Amino acid sequence: MIVSRSQPLPVRVRPRRGETSDSYLRRLAAANHLRFSYLRRHLARPGGSYGPIDPGRLAALAGREQLSLLRALSNLAPAGSKPTGRRYTREDTQQGYAAKRDRYAAIRRDASNGMSERTIERKHRVGRRTIIKALASADPPPRKKIHREPTALSGLHGHIDAMIEADPQITTAAIWERLADKHGTTVAYPTLRTYVVTRRATMDAPGKVC
Repeated sequence: MIVSRSQPLPVRVRPRRGETSDSYLRRLAAANHLRFSYLRRHLARPGGSYGPIDPGRLAALAGREQLSLLRALSNLAPAGSKPTGRRYTREDTQQGYAAKRDRYAAIRRDASNGMSERTIERKHRVGRRTIIKALASADPPPRKKIHREPTALSGLHGHIDAMIEADPQITTAAIWERLADKHGTTVAYPTLRTYVVTRRATMDAPGKVC
């Protein structure tokens, strides 16, 4: 079945509030007897790529209002939109530390002038633990670094390795499609390509990576 960009699919699927766009797309593909990987790339931006799903194209294909899809699907963003989460720069971190250090100094100064702990809490809008830390040291404790394990390919390495061993010339695109269709997971293409190139070098197996 060839999908048209101007006509909705025969079977329309109602989105479930809170599900991901890929989850909805899998149900839409199954209801219309399509391969998920084909439909996923058809709706990606740019078209045919491995990028994010274009909400406008999805709405037209699903026969749904775009706004209703944006409200229901947790990770579907308007075309061209930027992530809402802010990435803090080193300058932001340094400014935040300097501001906290100034607050510590003010707390120590107020405490030395005889101001009560409760008054300090109200004035600086801090808790008792912050006051204790400020009185114990002029320097705020360094911000704790959060260690996050890489999860992009978690649990998939064995499947990917098996594909490469079975067919040393398999392309990254083919691996991506098999993971999407047979293992029910969508991974970032650049991450997958990097792993495939590295793994091939380790296996010392010649092959073409696309």
